[in-house]
Amino acid sequence: MLHDVVIVGAGPVGSTLALALAGGDIDVVVLDERAVGQTLRGDRSLALSHGARLIFERLGVWDALSAVPGAATPILRIDISQAGGFGRMALVAEEQGLPALGYVVSYRALQAALDAALARAGVVLRHGVVAKSVGGAPAFAAVELEGASGEPVLARLAGA
Repeated sequence: MLHDVVIVGAGPVGSTLALALAGGDIDVVVLDERAVGQTLRGDRSLALSHGARLIFERLGVWDALSAVPGAATPILRIDISQAGGFGRMALVAEEQGLPALGYVVSYRALQAALDAALARAGVVLRHGVVAKSVGGAPAFAAVELEGASGEPVLARLAGA
């Protein structure tokens, strides 16, 4: 089967791209090496801009993320200075007319919200597969999978 797009990796970037494309009636398949419900990284923190929040709101991810207690902490003020240097500056969300300049979010909570949004959108997410190579021809891309004895995943466009 020839898909429109195959995305290698369902982390925050790959999942966000898949959701945005799926909203445009594009046949997207996402390949990810992690097992269902698993994250490959520990629960580290990510800093997201206010613009990233707007994207996640549009894609139906933000409400699920912000509903998890402690998963999204707003950044209301940023102090800028140079040690031993002259002057300093402060950026304040309220002065910019924003609810926050950005957010510190839990990686696990974000990944769970993205996984749920992919499922709601009907995006095909193949867990437990590792892409060995991305190649193809001018008319299509072919993603070869590690340990797979079958055909490669074919698409008009592939991204890793």
